[in-house]
Amino acid sequence: MLAILLLSSALAAEHTTLTSADGTRIHALTEAVPGAEKGVVLVHMLNRHAGDWAYFGEKLAKTKVQVVMPDLRGHGANVPEGQTVTLTEADYAAMEQDVRAAVGWLRAQGVKQVSCAGASIGANLCAKVAADDPQIVNLVLLSPGLNYKGVKVADAVERYGDRPLLMAASEDDAYSYTTVVKLEERAKDAHVELYAKAGHGTKMLSREPELEGMLQSWLLGTYKLASGEVVRPRPGTATTKDVHTSGEKLNQHK
Repeated sequence: MLAILLLSSALAAEHTTLTSADGTRIHALTEAVPGAEKGVVLVHMLNRHAGDWAYFGEKLAKTKVQVVMPDLRGHGANVPEGQTVTLTEADYAAMEQDVRAAVGWLRAQGVKQVSCAGASIGANLCAKVAADDPQIVNLVLLSPGLNYKGVKVADAVERYGDRPLLMAASEDDAYSYTTVVKLEERAKDAHVELYAKAGHGTKMLSREPELEGMLQSWLLGTYKLASGEVVRPRPGTATTKDVHTSGEKLNQHK
């Protein structure tokens, strides 16, 4: 708990309380950027906390992107120090409401373009929320899994449609690696990055240094595909030219 507070304090993130639709109050770190039209929800991994995204969130804020990083229920600052929480499959399903509360917070700040990026179970939750909200303009999934604690992702990726989708996984994380390969087959539009030894979830950001810059460019809407086309965030109701996959698969299906 103390480590989370110290990290967020060092990076000037603010502490905020969000209220989910079922009345659950959750802690979040925010990087407020007055007047920003772009905003990103950053969702942490299983058994981790919002602080995992704090450094990246600060970098986004410096580019005039408003950021909110929720602690999912039963995680991070939502758990009193010294206590442990046993979560059920129903609790994990309800975490979708925590992500939606974060989306709502951004819109309440005046954000017009909301993107969602998640790692591990956070990726699955982002995908499900984005699939149900056509006004979410951009999606990043780091190390998703076909089924994390009952939170399934394949149908959500398919329903997300042709909005920009970036997925990344590492070969040494076999479950996520296989998941991303399978999801690419079901996605209508996706850019995929597969690595050899990058680990799981947000750990990839430190093990594959170029990934952090790619994520930032993707969320800002400045990322260029090999074709030269720029991938721009867009809502599900927009009609634009398709963005085709150009990610290189490393050592796939040896």
